[in-house]
Amino acid sequence: MISIYCWFFAVLGTSGTLLVHANDSNKLQNVKAVIAIADKVLDFYDHTTECVGELMCIIAAKPESKRNQMLSNPLGVVTKIATDNGQDRYSSLYAEARKLLADYPNMEHVLNAAKNGHSVKDSDVCESMYSKCPYEPKELLDTVNDLGDITTLLSKNVFGKVIADAIDFNNTQVGTPETNNRQKRSCDHKALDDSCTALGTTCGVVTAGCAICTFFTFGACIALCGEATVGTCGAAVAGCHVAKAVCG
Repeated sequence: MISIYCWFFAVLGTSGTLLVHANDSNKLQNVKAVIAIADKVLDFYDHTTECVGELMCIIAAKPESKRNQMLSNPLGVVTKIATDNGQDRYSSLYAEARKLLADYPNMEHVLNAAKNGHSVKDSDVCESMYSKCPYEPKELLDTVNDLGDITTLLSKNVFGKVIADAIDFNNTQVGTPETNNRQKRSCDHKALDDSCTALGTTCGVVTAGCAICTFFTFGACIALCGEATVGTCGAAVAGCHVAKAVCG
């Protein structure tokens, strides 16, 4: 458990500068290293809930105009990589990126989920296809929208609330009725595990998406792969670690 958190935190903190400052001969190896670790993160988190499959399916099920609005988001770019029909100006790059991601089984699962969503074009069908995920489509999409703001993520988002409650309990005076109620809510281990799984898988795909965006230079996506998103994912993962320790 701890080693996975450390790996994830390290790659989130270093992937942006690693890829920007590397020379051309090392960039491909760097991006492969980042994707390989993201693939391990997905394997570690998502084998029980399949939330990342549902999330990518839902994004790809959106009308094309809505999906195009997400192309400045690394998850939107991964979706485009999976569903491009050869008509986009980046089609040759999407094809190369698809080949690269196909070498990693959990990233291939992400691509297949996006293909499924693009095929069915119905978020309700996505929800039934990935029924292990305990969250509603809107809750999954809210997580994506809140990734750039850790305060919003931990105060409004359903996943963040569970984690924030556990952390807050650790800093609340023990023995008051409010604390007792909060303890029961915060230490719901299944809710906490599900929340950290959903955040972990989302951040895993974001990390891989940012690596792909940086290597292939897809539009404005690089601008969203800086300290804001990376810092939020790192803080969320660290928050999961603290919350799990608090809850025993």
